[in-house]
Amino acid sequence: MIQRVSSNSTLFFKMFFPIGWSVFFGTFIMAIFIIDKETLPFLTSPLFRYPFTLAFLLFFFLFYKTLMQLCRVEMAPDYYIVSNYFKSYRLIYDDIESVDVIKLGRLSWVTFRLKAKGSLGNRITFLRSNNLYRIFSNDNPQIAELLTSKTL
Repeated sequence: MIQRVSSNSTLFFKMFFPIGWSVFFGTFIMAIFIIDKETLPFLTSPLFRYPFTLAFLLFFFLFYKTLMQLCRVEMAPDYYIVSNYFKSYRLIYDDIESVDVIKLGRLSWVTFRLKAKGSLGNRITFLRSNNLYRIFSNDNPQIAELLTSKTL
């Protein structure tokens, strides 16, 4: 039986939040470069424009490297399925080299480092729902033990 272990909020953090943030602040940056200097002298000053643009690019790069790399993960006793919401891939547990877990309250930020580079790269990152993972690990203790042994 396949059990989803990634959180429902993965889709929000992967797509809606970064896209909404980028559209809002990208439009603001375009406005401060297009607007007349006499209308709003503070917003059109180079002391405001360039640091704000640099901060926008820095945060966009940060979102791209973290939030936009999140995947949906479903686990079964023999394999697990990883989806980037466009394509799904079926992988086996033996391909996992190590597991990094950062607890965030009811969620955990989990990274599977793979032995070889696959279609989604050599890292699979997802937000794990601790409740869903607990249900899966109670039903499949051997897989939970395997993943725990690979946790750094």
